[in-house]
Amino acid sequence: MKEAETFRLELSPDFSRDLPILKLRGSEHKIASFVMLGDVELNKKCAALLVEKMKEKNLLEKFDYLVTLEAKGITLTHEVADILNFPRFVVIRKTPKKYMQRPLMVPSESITSGKDQTIVLDGLDIDRLRGKKVCLVEDVIATGGSVEAACDLLNAIGAQVTVIAAVLLKGKFEDPRLLYLAAPEM
Repeated sequence: MKEAETFRLELSPDFSRDLPILKLRGSEHKIASFVMLGDVELNKKCAALLVEKMKEKNLLEKFDYLVTLEAKGITLTHEVADILNFPRFVVIRKTPKKYMQRPLMVPSESITSGKDQTIVLDGLDIDRLRGKKVCLVEDVIATGGSVEAACDLLNAIGAQVTVIAAVLLKGKFEDPRLLYLAAPEM
């Protein structure tokens, strides 16, 4: 059996992961698969490293709310919120839910799903975020399409995205608000 191709991701001198390199279905494009869901140690370590980097860059006073996109950023954002003693964070969803009040939806594109999608913010979360300074937390930023759509959505409701924090930057996305742990070259 052929040994799987991997990419070693060094997140800090004492913490690394070997990521499997996978071909995207229906494409010749390959990616190092970085999935944080279910990996408690990885989420805790990445959250601690992100908060440490935010402190080093004096960014903690630049936001008063955390927001993430469904789904892989949820566990990471939970850990960041825990470290910062934030009692709550907001999740921008991919589909409207029946319980949502006054949902606001905007189109988005995703390189990982390979299709156009919609992102949705519940009206109750709109009320929470209006007038707030926000840190948008993501596990991976590839093209930045989802991040840009989330920023547009948040700006439309009167929130100001002041920090964008990610574990990995895999593409050419550039933004002065961006903070990330690694930009691996394969």
